[in-house]
Amino acid sequence: MRAQLLHLSGPMRGRTITYTDPVVRAGSSTRAEVTLRHPLVAEDHALIEWMQSECKFHLRTVDGQVFVNGDEIQEIILKDGDLIEFGAGGPMARFRTYIPVGSVCKPVRRMLSDAAEVARHSGTVTATRTLTSDLLTQATMSLKIGFPLMVGAVALALYFWFGHELNKAEERLTADRVTRAEIALMRAEHQAQIDLLNRSNSVVREIQKSWTRGVCMIHGIYRLKMDDETWFEPYPGVPWQSEYTGSGFLVSEQGYIVTNRHVALPWTEESDIQQLLKVGAEPVFIELTVTFPRHLPIDVAQDTIRRRDDDLDVAVLRITPMEAEGIPALPLRGDNTEGEDERAIVVGYPTGLAALLARANSSTLDELRRSAATMTEAIRQLASMGGIAPVITEGIVSNVDDHVIAYDAATTSGGSGGPVFSGVGDVIAVNFAIQRNFDGNNLGVPIRYVRELLPE
Repeated sequence: MRAQLLHLSGPMRGRTITYTDPVVRAGSSTRAEVTLRHPLVAEDHALIEWMQSECKFHLRTVDGQVFVNGDEIQEIILKDGDLIEFGAGGPMARFRTYIPVGSVCKPVRRMLSDAAEVARHSGTVTATRTLTSDLLTQATMSLKIGFPLMVGAVALALYFWFGHELNKAEERLTADRVTRAEIALMRAEHQAQIDLLNRSNSVVREIQKSWTRGVCMIHGIYRLKMDDETWFEPYPGVPWQSEYTGSGFLVSEQGYIVTNRHVALPWTEESDIQQLLKVGAEPVFIELTVTFPRHLPIDVAQDTIRRRDDDLDVAVLRITPMEAEGIPALPLRGDNTEGEDERAIVVGYPTGLAALLARANSSTLDELRRSAATMTEAIRQLASMGGIAPVITEGIVSNVDDHVIAYDAATTSGGSGGPVFSGVGDVIAVNFAIQRNFDGNNLGVPIRYVRELLPE
């Protein structure tokens, strides 16, 4: 198997290159097999490595920032057709798996699972023949030699280990230190761990299937109106304006949407803008919309925005109940135990429109380029084609204080205002801040401070 890259942009754009080495280095250095002389590409940016034992290509970062299908990664198993971006806004390439004529590769994991399935239907003798045939025809030479040796070594180790454990068990039984009650307790604990894992997986599936439809992308454009009712113009005839995206989520059938204060009222975080507000400037939204999966953008009135009187970074805005129809309202934690569950599942739109465009098909991208679409037009077209969908990341809660919850579920700009789910499937926080250069410490406001903004 060989890695192949179709370079879509950057210094090698338009070229399709097949790389014969099992380890392919990408970077701006001349030593790199994928030489990308670009200001956003580090000398040793990333590695693409063929893992023979798994029959898969691994991509991992070295000194650079890498996005795969719009999501920032540290290491990932590549699939044929994945879109790789070397640095935010850097060169892009489409990954392909090139299979030379006569090449075979079947992971040992697959060989063993196939043999087990044959055994269930045709017996162990046939299964043994299946596994032997796979090892002789589907494995590399090193695996053909090494696997029998490894099996022999493992069998020998298990023989001695089992004998040692059997002796220990006999001694314990002789001394009457293991009772039937203790054995039953160990079995119950083991079953409880299995049940917990099954519940965790079902929660993630439920979030993917249902609750992501209640998470919206927020898009805003605002200007500054001066005392004389004219727009603030740094240059004559050119009104100043700011455009941005963020995340939010519906919490009631009455149309209340929760987000961050700095998403609903972005000028509150801009010191330069604050100086202009002190001399009488007024921020006015030219456009403020929320776009949910399977829905077109919905306009939001600026006067529906409500924020807390303190510095906590949460706010609420509102659409009409008719506009909220068909959009699920997310379940909120009902008591003050946010963060006591050890899992954190973050849903939102990190990197905003860039991530959505990375997942779009080539014909859609070509059409947007031809029409020189604005962000507003691009969001509406993606929404009409079902191309609006949030990103889900998962981690653990690392710390819980009165006003903040810390977790390691990855996110970045654009993900602000998204919900943080617990391991039981309710919302425990509003994502509001990231720790730059350290993905292990992102922050959310406990959901109880949002409930205080909602009507009884």
